[in-house]
Amino acid sequence: MTYVDLVLQRLSTDDERDAIVGGDTRLTRAQARDLLFRLADGLTRRGVERGDGVAVYVGNTPEAVLLNVAVHLVGGRLVYVPPEPGTAELKALIERAEVDAVVVDPEFGTQLDGWHLQDLPGDPVERTPAPDFATVMYTGGTTGLPKLAVHRSGKTGLWETRASRPPMNILSNTLITHGSGAGTAMTALLTGSKLVLGPSKFDADTFVRLARDEQINMTIFVPPMMYEVLDHPDCPGPQFHVMVGGAPLAPKRLRQAIEKWGPVVNQGYGMTEAHAIAMMPAAEVDLDRPDTLRTVGRRNPLMEVETRDGDVWVRGPFVMEGYWGEPTLEETSDGWFNTGDMGYFDDDGYLYLNDRSKDVIVTGRTSDNVYSRLLDDFLVTLPGIRQAAAVAQPDEALGEAVHLFLVTDGSDVDFDSIRDSVVAELGELYQPRGFTILPQLPSTLVGKVDKRKLRSQFR
Repeated sequence: MTYVDLVLQRLSTDDERDAIVGGDTRLTRAQARDLLFRLADGLTRRGVERGDGVAVYVGNTPEAVLLNVAVHLVGGRLVYVPPEPGTAELKALIERAEVDAVVVDPEFGTQLDGWHLQDLPGDPVERTPAPDFATVMYTGGTTGLPKLAVHRSGKTGLWETRASRPPMNILSNTLITHGSGAGTAMTALLTGSKLVLGPSKFDADTFVRLARDEQINMTIFVPPMMYEVLDHPDCPGPQFHVMVGGAPLAPKRLRQAIEKWGPVVNQGYGMTEAHAIAMMPAAEVDLDRPDTLRTVGRRNPLMEVETRDGDVWVRGPFVMEGYWGEPTLEETSDGWFNTGDMGYFDDDGYLYLNDRSKDVIVTGRTSDNVYSRLLDDFLVTLPGIRQAAAVAQPDEALGEAVHLFLVTDGSDVDFDSIRDSVVAELGELYQPRGFTILPQLPSTLVGKVDKRKLRSQFR
């Protein structure tokens, strides 16, 4: 039994209960089940068979959520297409993924040709779900053309455990073609929850409205989204549990969220290539113990997690098979995957992340490492600074110098004072050499701060 079987079971009960809400569309369970079968029929009529690759270039709509399930229902290989690259890069990615069909939503973007999602539905023909399928997920998209991580249906099972959770009103803020958004949609369908889709590009005003109107009691963020909501003049009070992933939270912001919403903020550590690596439950965060605000939690009991020379390595059922077109992890590393994160465990088994290896700034006469995340977290504790991103700027004398991109609350900030505070707290190595004030930090459509774009300003 796969998650598709369990989803169909959920959609076969309480026919008039809300299943998926997005934009002007509101589907009951009966309507969602009907559309799921119609989309599967549309794929089959167009020649899609088990094992065929179907690329989807879609946004956050109820129809798109069900399209993704429909590809799995017929046993296809679902290929998520990222929104960030240009047309030529997208076409190259699709060619590399070796797909047999492309489905596009013209309202999401017109960069690609393919079957229009709106024209796809056929007849509501009931089908027995295929016993296996695959999902190909693009990597985060901040370091060039994404790679394609392959997850097989048999490696990320445990559907029954997830389906046993009680139903909720879930507001998903990330793209459904990204790991967190896809996981949220799957969880909602498995639990019989009402899935409310935020817009494809996050908007804090819309979040505030949907949280109120749809009586949301669970929501999913990446950190910059949560920060925008916390800074919103109409930020909701306690009403929902929060799951945050995609990047570690700044301790100051986590404290602010707990003070605003209560002990309901859970952190999940995972990535496209390796889901569910570690979890920091809300109940284990103690405002009187600052270290609990910095950790991403203990490892998932089903996963092996090690640090090797400061790098975090993982192995287990939630790790990808490998990248499409390349040898599998079993063939190359006995199933182990280097996450690209740098971190360490404390004596109690809590994992702390210093930085992404690609974001480390190598500077000084001895080419020492500056962990940009440590600097980012400290900067937002200074008066007037709402968001911060430290990146490497090429420097003839130092190799790389620390440059700060800052978002302020409108008040004047003094660079000399910022520099002195950084040196006093973190040492001379972390001394910034320059800074830029921005109205907001650039982000990918997934919602993560786009440090690649910031670094590109120095080329």
